[in-house]
Amino acid sequence: MFSSRSKNKVNIDRVVNQPARATPIVRPQKNHRRGPRKGVWCVCAIETRGGEVREGVIIDISKTGARIRFRSRGTLPQVVRIRASRIGLSRFARVVWQSEFDAGIEFVPDNRVSG
Repeated sequence: MFSSRSKNKVNIDRVVNQPARATPIVRPQKNHRRGPRKGVWCVCAIETRGGEVREGVIIDISKTGARIRFRSRGTLPQVVRIRASRIGLSRFARVVWQSEFDAGIEFVPDNRVSG
C-alpha cells in the first residue's frame, strides 16, 4: 500500500491532448399522455364483461386514463369497467398497454363502449 515502488503512472500530456469523447445522445421517449398524471394509491376493482372482478391499485391517474397495478399476473380484455369508491370513480376504460403486473387504461365515454 505504501511501498516505494511506483505504480502505473498516467501520462498527463497524452490524456490532455486526447480528443474529447463524444457524449451519447439520449433522446426523450415520446409521451403519449394527453394530460398530467397525479400519483395516488387507491384500491380499485376492474370488472370484465364476463363478470370477473380483479382487485388492483391505481398508481397514477389523469383526466384521460390511469395506471393500475395488480398483485398477480393476468391479462385484461380490451374494454373493462373500473370502480374506485374512495375517489368516486366508476367508468368504462380501454386497455392501452399491459405488462406483467401493470396496465395502462384510457377512459372512454359510456356511449362509446361497443359490443
